[in-house]
Amino acid sequence: VLGSDDGIDGFATPLATLHGFNGWADVFLATPDIGLEDAYASLDFSIAKGKGGKFKLVYHDFTGDEVDAFGSDDLGDEIDVQYTYNFNENVYSGIKYATYSSGSAVDASTTQNDTDRFWLWAGLKFK
Repeated sequence: VLGSDDGIDGFATPLATLHGFNGWADVFLATPDIGLEDAYASLDFSIAKGKGGKFKLVYHDFTGDEVDAFGSDDLGDEIDVQYTYNFNENVYSGIKYATYSSGSAVDASTTQNDTDRFWLWAGLKFK
């Protein structure tokens, strides 16, 4: 729960990221004026133990700590999916997708449009 000051101002950390905390779609990088409650569930699992990659699924249900001027606290929901794979001990890759569906609460401090984000990466480890 990230509260607000009676709906006046939300909390912002402009040099930090909340990507790992409030959903991968990065809709709530600043706390909405009505606050933010994030109820979430996650599931991590592997395919073919030791030979397959790893999956991560996360569901977020966002509500306000208070209601907006219209009596709504629904800030939407989000589904996050990630798959990572280690080719060997030095080479890895991953794919990540986030989809956010906006709610009915109106908040002037954030842009709450439906949002889809996609990442693809690869990396090398040097020892």
